[in-house]
Amino acid sequence: MKNLKVPAFVTVLILTTITLVFWVFFSVYRVFTKASSPNIPANIMEPLSPNLDKNTLDLLQGRTYFEEGSVPIIPILTPTPEAIISPQVTITPTPEVSVSPTPTATGSGALTP
Repeated sequence: MKNLKVPAFVTVLILTTITLVFWVFFSVYRVFTKASSPNIPANIMEPLSPNLDKNTLDLLQGRTYFEEGSVPIIPILTPTPEAIISPQVTITPTPEVSVSPTPTATGSGALTP
């Protein structure tokens, strides 16, 4: 039996067709599953003014600044080891159940239809 060799052009054509089908499928899938863009208010989208507001700069000069030592340090409360509650585990024995070592069969063991 003689094996027929497929021309390289046909192989490339088939692989290209498969690639295009997958490309279109995933593009359509992405369009349907893509999240919509968020609604941004118009006042946020307005361009910023490049001019400095001199009144705001003057207000910065009048702000109150604290030195590092003038603010009191507030200690953070951490639990002491005595305050941590550890669970107590108690083991209770289970009652003994007697089990016969060999099972006993009842019936003849023949299958009946």
